[in-house]
Amino acid sequence: MKDSNSTNSGAKSLFLPSPYAIRMAILNQAITLDGVDFETGKGKNEYFTMVRDADISYFLTGNYCVNNCFVKILKPSRSRPGEVQETVSFREYIHINEPIEIIFSVKNEKQKAFLKTYMHKINYFGKRGCFFQFIEYKEHPTEPNVKLFSGDSLSAGVLQEYDDFNKKLTFEHVNSYGGKSSVNREKQLFILPLARKKSSKGYTGYNTI
Repeated sequence: MKDSNSTNSGAKSLFLPSPYAIRMAILNQAITLDGVDFETGKGKNEYFTMVRDADISYFLTGNYCVNNCFVKILKPSRSRPGEVQETVSFREYIHINEPIEIIFSVKNEKQKAFLKTYMHKINYFGKRGCFFQFIEYKEHPTEPNVKLFSGDSLSAGVLQEYDDFNKKLTFEHVNSYGGKSSVNREKQLFILPLARKKSSKGYTGYNTI
């Protein structure tokens, strides 16, 4: 999962799929399976609002290995319009040996049923290289251990910035053909319960704490 502040030539990875990427993946599945009119519901943006307003949190366990490497990619040529050229790009690929638990807090059974219609069909978040495999739904999820950063209550761990939907967003703002200008994303600082244990020039290993 690439940091949204990264460039195409230097992409640092996030340890988690961001709330923004999760919501967009759900919307992508809804449109793919049920068409762009999925969001009409009984009221304007009813189903979109269910995705936008669901609270998302996480529970992490296991070990993370971040592999640092340089790869060849293709990008549009500056000197020859319409053609592409090879260039070298920095990438981080993360292997996780235990499942990530993504926890949704919903307001009612209708919202729960709508989200469960599409969540198990998602196999990547953000870019197509960010692969995930759905395992199961849990009726009683674990207590989240990823926390929002707060100066009043500090915890040990890794600090990372993640994107989320702005609460003013409507479906027209995220629809590429909607014609409305996009509302800025909200930024959230998460403290992940991870500690660095091993590292070299090729990789960095983290354990959950």
